Amino acid sequence: MSSIPEWLKNMLAAIGGGTVVLVGVLTVFKGLLVKLFETGIESSFEKKLEKFKNNLKRSTTAYEILLDREMRFYEKIDPITAELVPLEHDLLYYLKYNEEGDRAKQSETFRAYFKRYCELEKELKNEILIHHSYIPQAIFDAYTSVIKQMHGDILLWFDMAKLLFSGEYDKIDYEKCEDAIDTLFRHLASAETMVRKRLKELSGKDTL
Repeated sequence: MSSIPEWLKNMLAAIGGGTVVLVGVLTVFKGLLVKLFETGIESSFEKKLEKFKNNLKRSTTAYEILLDREMRFYEKIDPITAELVPLEHDLLYYLKYNEEGDRAKQSETFRAYFKRYCELEKELKNEILIHHSYIPQAIFDAYTSVIKQMHGDILLWFDMAKLLFSGEYDKIDYEKCEDAIDTLFRHLASAETMVRKRLKELSGKDTL
């Protein structure tokens, strides 16, 4: 009993001493210690759980915002690309000579389509720049290639327009225009393929 603290000896003596009493006291203390220990662990676990839940909520909210911005980009470019495809064909069509056509009307129609082409190039460029931070780099690069091609083709269409307005149909390079259209469509098809692949990844489905 020499290893028992003096204060515990005195308490045991006051109670009546004996092994039974000692065991009883130690059992009471053990119960208190275990309870305190469990309470401490439970409190610590609850705090960590609450912290984890808060972090998870913030992360989920941030992800939802990023995903919403990315989806908005795809919604914005859909009508642009849908208009661009037939517009390219119309530009080439109104460059061609038509014996029965009104050249002045043909020139004005081409001018309107060419103006719209330039507007679509700006709209697509703006959407790409606005959503740069929210879309995958590969998709950004793909649509940047589309923009570069469109921007480069503006000078070609402008030069062909001058020949159209002056009635010099024989000098219009139709083959070069067709090549420009094919190249743009290849860039556009590549970008749209990447978008479909991205949407498939997000949906978790093998096929769309």
